[in-house]
Amino acid sequence: MKHFFFINPAAGLGKMTDPLAAQIDAVLGAAGEEYQILFTDAVGDGERKAKAAAESLGGEEARFYACGGDGTANEIVNGIAGYPNIAFGIIPIGSGNDTVRNFQDDGDFLSVEAQIKGQDKPIDLIRIDGPINGKEQSRYCLNMINIGFDSNVVEASLSLKRKPLISGPAAYMLAALGMIVQKKGTALILKEGETTLREGKMLLCAISNGSFCGGGFYSSPQAEIDDGYFDVNIVSDIPRRRFLDLLPKYKAGTHLNDPKAQDVVAAYRCKAITVDPYDGAPFHFCVDGEILEAERFSLTMCEHALRFIHPAKL
Repeated sequence: MKHFFFINPAAGLGKMTDPLAAQIDAVLGAAGEEYQILFTDAVGDGERKAKAAAESLGGEEARFYACGGDGTANEIVNGIAGYPNIAFGIIPIGSGNDTVRNFQDDGDFLSVEAQIKGQDKPIDLIRIDGPINGKEQSRYCLNMINIGFDSNVVEASLSLKRKPLISGPAAYMLAALGMIVQKKGTALILKEGETTLREGKMLLCAISNGSFCGGGFYSSPQAEIDDGYFDVNIVSDIPRRRFLDLLPKYKAGTHLNDPKAQDVVAAYRCKAITVDPYDGAPFHFCVDGEILEAERFSLTMCEHALRFIHPAKL
């Protein structure tokens, strides 16, 4: 079986690139496995290279590993979606690495040996359809879609991550504190078929296949990445002081069951919804840590659409 490793050399400030490449050479070489290391050069390059590699296989079984953060994983998934012959793994050398937090019972994700000895099992994807970044297209979400506060925080944290000594989680927390001051939020119309789930202004909307965002925020504790549903979690537009009280619970994943928060949080379990801006204007949203812009979009659960590699426990 062929193994393809897509390494983002910018992930984690580039500190893991050379050690990981050396580990791949040592482990795959000793095992006598056929493999290829491909480095990504810019945004979108991982998706293009993954799709080209998938096409070249002609249906042959292979394993593709996204070596980077959540954005790199999203790119590789979008490159291989629709190729049932390919199993997908993540070697998390990025700053947030929220997707792999959904698999805490697995072996060491940073071990190449554990990866190649791991078994693959199906997980779900969320398909996004609509005019995105000025182009009508379909894309896939692996972990989470964030609109409003969380998305605003990601935008701010991306610039903070470029500063020395500020890690991914630290950048997210600093950006979160800054966004509490600005408190932009969002205004949406969410529909499931003909039923309106929510309409109007809200602080945030998280549409979750997995449970984590922002480098460890347990924002969707009820979400399961292989249950055939995505979870829509909403926090109402609330005063800053009240959100400051709610934020630690939102990080710990206890907000949905907190009696004091029941009037401002809501959760829905869905297979398909539409998302439109309340004022009709294009809006930003975040998919697996990457910022996109849309005029509107629809979301559809794609059950067991991806073969995910669970690292072995060595």
